[in-house]
Amino acid sequence: MAKYNDAKYGMSRVLEPKYVLPTSAWRLDNNRAINQREMRILIKKIHLEGTNFKQLLLECGENDEKLKEKIMDIVIKRGKLHNPVTDTAGVVYGTVDAVGPEYDSGQLLMVGEEVICNVSLASIPIHIERITEIDRVYSQIDVEGYAILYKEVPVIRVPKELPIHLLLYTLDQSGTLMRASECAVGKRDILLVGSNILVNLLYGFAVRKAAGPEANIICLLDKRMHIHAEDGALEALITEVFNEIHYVDILRPIECMKGFGSDSLFDLSINCADIPGAETINILATKPWGTIIFATLINNYNISLYITETSQKQLDLRCAEGFLEGYEDFDIELVKELAPYFEDAKITVERHGAGKEEYRAAKESGIIDSIAQTNSLAEDFICESSAMRSVLEEVTSVSKYDCNVFISGDTGVGKEKVANIIQKNSVRKMQPYIKVNCAAISPSLIESEFFGYEKGSFTGASSSGKKGYFEAADNGTIFLDEVGELPLDIQAKLLRVMQEGEFFRVGGTTPVKTNVRILSATNRDLEKMVEEKTFRRDLYYRLNVFPIRIPSLNERKADIPALVKHFVGKYGEQYGIHRDISDDALEYLTQQDWKGNIRELENVMQRLLIGAKGETILLFDVTKELNQELFNKGGGNSAMHEPVKTQGVELDLTRLLESYEKGIIQYACEKYGSTRKAAKAIGISQTQLVRKKNKYFPETTADLGRNMDSWNRDMTLVNGRWERVKNPGKDKI
Repeated sequence: MAKYNDAKYGMSRVLEPKYVLPTSAWRLDNNRAINQREMRILIKKIHLEGTNFKQLLLECGENDEKLKEKIMDIVIKRGKLHNPVTDTAGVVYGTVDAVGPEYDSGQLLMVGEEVICNVSLASIPIHIERITEIDRVYSQIDVEGYAILYKEVPVIRVPKELPIHLLLYTLDQSGTLMRASECAVGKRDILLVGSNILVNLLYGFAVRKAAGPEANIICLLDKRMHIHAEDGALEALITEVFNEIHYVDILRPIECMKGFGSDSLFDLSINCADIPGAETINILATKPWGTIIFATLINNYNISLYITETSQKQLDLRCAEGFLEGYEDFDIELVKELAPYFEDAKITVERHGAGKEEYRAAKESGIIDSIAQTNSLAEDFICESSAMRSVLEEVTSVSKYDCNVFISGDTGVGKEKVANIIQKNSVRKMQPYIKVNCAAISPSLIESEFFGYEKGSFTGASSSGKKGYFEAADNGTIFLDEVGELPLDIQAKLLRVMQEGEFFRVGGTTPVKTNVRILSATNRDLEKMVEEKTFRRDLYYRLNVFPIRIPSLNERKADIPALVKHFVGKYGEQYGIHRDISDDALEYLTQQDWKGNIRELENVMQRLLIGAKGETILLFDVTKELNQELFNKGGGNSAMHEPVKTQGVELDLTRLLESYEKGIIQYACEKYGSTRKAAKAIGISQTQLVRKKNKYFPETTADLGRNMDSWNRDMTLVNGRWERVKNPGKDKI
């Protein structure tokens, strides 16, 4: 029975995490060899779910070669073509290549027959050798590769003389087309809201057949749609299906509603749009007791419930259908009727050449998860740079998959913050979350801390025994920070826990079961440690199911201004200090190299908030904080400590500042050895530094009797006098 259960529904193909169905798994085994209950097909064409295709296309800047690489990358990482950003996949068509002796779909399939796997690719192990063609109209790709189908997976023999591209496109709607048709029976006023004319035509045709010629079917299409039907036959179909078509901005629902009077509400409303926000139109435009069908997986169904409360309307809300008995036959009959209209149809696709800005605009318009939604998942995780935006997308995407995640990056980049975001957005967010700093545990105690101990197992042990981290975190998450510091013997025990899901307490003989998700992090190069045999290769692969590298602050300087303002607000409130920061001070902070990354910047901002004297943190405050040695040296001049008497005035501010400035200039030039580096250190331009140098040391420069540019290139300040540089560097100007 155990073997049967392991094989059923493709469970034997699940690699990470174990004990879930293939659809929920992060990674599947796409090995070509099949077991007795499996069938292998050679893939010819894959239909990608519309939002999946659109998101990948936008991310790749509408570049076909980059799109192919991205699709291949997903399959290599996951063993299936399941987009982690949209959480959608598609359907596959191919020919039977091999059939296991216990595979029985009830259809007696033979090698060479053409079939469609009528289940989402999120459940199916596939391998792609090559992508040969990309069809932007139907969101499909022609490929060379294979897919592994299980006994339980529904398979359709491809009917002869039906267009494969249209059949795949239709079957990808699952049972929702059939449900929409059933709901349309007897309805008089029907509204379809969408962003793709082909999808709206499918649903429009299905409901027209059910509702009859007397029904009033209105179509609202988003004016940003990029697929256009220009063929006479398709235009005739559009006229036959819809009474009216309006091109609107569906993200402005109130404007869209202006065309409808209070007596023009609809009995049935279908949301075909892949843009969150469009659901508002359907709710506002539907009569009380009317029906709304959400035909796509990308919708705000939860928000729709709140809107119905606000509008005080009782509505029948229905989500997209995954499976309805007999829907495959319904879809096939639908395609038979539609095929003549689509034969030789001329359909065009607008190419926008989407780059980074267009991708950002598409995200903001709701085509895929909006930036606001992503940020709400990430709390106060600051990411203004494109580098960190990509990281945040990876983090929020992998959060919902119960796989192990390996986080790498320099000290202070925010690895623990990333782990927290993953945990808070995971299915285990209400379960225990244990954080462990592996470098902070004594080697002699690490085993008992990880796995606990039985009473009396060693001198000093508690009389009642103790639970370890893995027992305390059962059904939850463990974050292993500095995992590269683990001794080899503990690495072996950790590997066993990950493989077997059980461990022994110190001094114990009974295995303790545990089910945990492991997030790990390090600033060390684990690949190098593997080569040096100081870290186990098999453990590294177990931890590194989904790698996330966090770039250093120097690689994402665009984040620094936002981080500075965040820390000013955060610690200003904490300390009860209300300060602003000047633009030049902010610019100076942005130009600095932060070896300690965010942690170093955060500490500096706390000191600046406490140490600054005025209401605004000035460039002087920042320069002094970041160059304390320089300022202390400059301030050592006696003129800074003794009153200066000029014309009866005890303190001459001008002379005081000049003396201080002179000391700083002298020290900076001696320390950094070139005017360029010295100028950068004290926050002024190189030209300004040279001018001040000439001002404070005129007697030295006058004696040189040479061109000043040459002097600046060949001379440096040593102990108050300018001396020639023996081997002038390129930065001696």
